[in-house]
Amino acid sequence: MKSTISIALSFACLLIACGTDDPDPVMNPVEDEGEELLIVGPCGDKDYDVGTLQCSPALSSDELEVVTWNIERFPMADVTAGIVATIIRELDADIYALQEISDVNTFTSLVNSIEGYDGMAVDVRGSIELAFIYKTSEITSITAPTLLFSGETTPFPREPVELDITHSNGLRVKLINIHLKCCDGSESRRAAASIRLKDYIDDNYSNDELIILGDWNEDFDNGSSFSNFILDSQNYAFADLPIYLGDSKNYSYPCTGAPFCPSHIDHILITNELCDNLTASKTIRLDDCVADYLTTVSDHRPIMVSLKADD
Repeated sequence: MKSTISIALSFACLLIACGTDDPDPVMNPVEDEGEELLIVGPCGDKDYDVGTLQCSPALSSDELEVVTWNIERFPMADVTAGIVATIIRELDADIYALQEISDVNTFTSLVNSIEGYDGMAVDVRGSIELAFIYKTSEITSITAPTLLFSGETTPFPREPVELDITHSNGLRVKLINIHLKCCDGSESRRAAASIRLKDYIDDNYSNDELIILGDWNEDFDNGSSFSNFILDSQNYAFADLPIYLGDSKNYSYPCTGAPFCPSHIDHILITNELCDNLTASKTIRLDDCVADYLTTVSDHRPIMVSLKADD
């Protein structure tokens, strides 16, 4: 059932341990070494729908639905591509930013099998690539992908991928797909990546409608590597923050058997220019409606935001 919540202007960040995936072991919690980090709610006190979706939601063609999805070394099994094709057809979102594409040929075959969709995989310096799949009737234009921060392998073991899209409702958005370094001991690398990303946006796109989305490999814990974005609440908002502050059963990484499971490590960050457009932020709990999802498709759940047209 959908619920609408209002996020207050600031929250005391909860002492929740970092979760990870690369897919590497779960990391240890980050210790609180300074003052309590205050997390400002997404876009101030804006109301928008927060909750979960399953496989066949009723999505609006008037809104842009953007999904981030770590698809765990795709394809995980022989049946993976067929299951993913069915999920994309039934979910019917407009654009998917994907992480961990291991077999580009299988990915290309997947895209070709989904009528009404197109896509691209991008070589990001490794065996687990980044990719996009998008609905051609809703995404009316899309630019060629651009690799960012080439050669900066410490903060970015995989280069972020940037492109621009236009939705049929007229909304134009810049997307940056990321997959940051995971695991205990990599906090400084994720913090460096967060600094570089924010400096890049501040310097080049300070007035643009922009989304950074992907596998950030860390929760919003009390010492977050992404505190530079969190503290600049006038210009940035993590649209999925209410998911993290809510029931852990809706987290993006539903791992079991480790001290810090489940974890919420997949995020969608928006610039303040999109606050008025934001209508929903959802976890897509595919493991509730796809048999053996966690062992045949991915150990991550997708996260989706919906954005209406400019007023």
